[in-house]
Amino acid sequence: MTAPAMPPRIRVLYVVNNFVAGGAERHLLELWSRLDRDRFELAIACFERRGQFTVAVGALGWPVHDLGMSSRIYGPSGWRGLLRLVNLVRDWRPDVIHGYLFGPNLFAALAGRLCGVRAVVVSKRNMDEFETPRQVAVQRLAHRLATHVVAVSRAVGESSVALGVARERVTVIPNGVDVDRFGNGAIERSALGLKGVAPVIGSVGCLAVRKDQGMLLEALALLTREGQPFEAVLIGDGPERERLERQAHTLGLDDRVHFLGERPDVERLLPALDVFVLSSREEGIPNALLEAMAAGRASIATAVGGTPEVMQDGRTGWLVPARDPAALARALASALADPTEARRRASV
Repeated sequence: MTAPAMPPRIRVLYVVNNFVAGGAERHLLELWSRLDRDRFELAIACFERRGQFTVAVGALGWPVHDLGMSSRIYGPSGWRGLLRLVNLVRDWRPDVIHGYLFGPNLFAALAGRLCGVRAVVVSKRNMDEFETPRQVAVQRLAHRLATHVVAVSRAVGESSVALGVARERVTVIPNGVDVDRFGNGAIERSALGLKGVAPVIGSVGCLAVRKDQGMLLEALALLTREGQPFEAVLIGDGPERERLERQAHTLGLDDRVHFLGERPDVERLLPALDVFVLSSREEGIPNALLEAMAAGRASIATAVGGTPEVMQDGRTGWLVPARDPAALARALASALADPTEARRRASV
């Protein structure tokens, strides 16, 4: 008796910006590496084939199609990229087209609808507080063209509904974290380049306005005035780095705050932190916080977006209001004054 034939694999075409080392890109890399190859056939279309994860993505063996455009979706480059994507969709005939982040959401929605793709999926990973009116309009168009929206938190899902998407077309799928990668690290203070014994406060993320590391610096300055010993590290890079370095100097934090830049070995660095801080003004669901919690770090975060969905104030960490350096300084002082309580919250 012959074995029943295997059903055809589901073809999924992902549309992304590039392969820079961001939280969304790392999430995708983890997802793509774990897809069931017996059930799914994957292809990736990128606006630009560049970034720290380019080699890792190529090593997965899925075909990568470079649309040959910058991340700007407007103008001649955008039209040419959209035409290339439409041709790819017509040639490859995916069952699902899935956009990831702002520009790819729009292109996936347009190409999917033009080519009659059965499932047109866009993803929403943040709130809309930092979007311009034109960006909100583009986001609304992409959401309405899509057959389905994947949101990373309940708060983000509600923001999709606010854009005019029927609630039944929104599915909340929170980000996951590889606990084996982040949960087994040894404490390597030397990896941070620190030689002292003062408690270490750290933050990981793009140095950008929405992440508001400036609020953290102001809180650290308040701790300094209170005589609290500490050293602090900011892990990551971004457009705000020079301004933040100037702010640290102005606040007299040159000897206490260290800018480490982009690091590929975050799992080695997190265990060396006594307290992790996320000072964002906006979050969909914070990968950096999830990783810090997986590494067993006492964590303080601003109560924005989906963050309260993953951390409970007083139980698994400290939640403070956004744009409130004094509240953050009080939470830091509390965590540093009672290491036993900090460890308890980190281990729940």
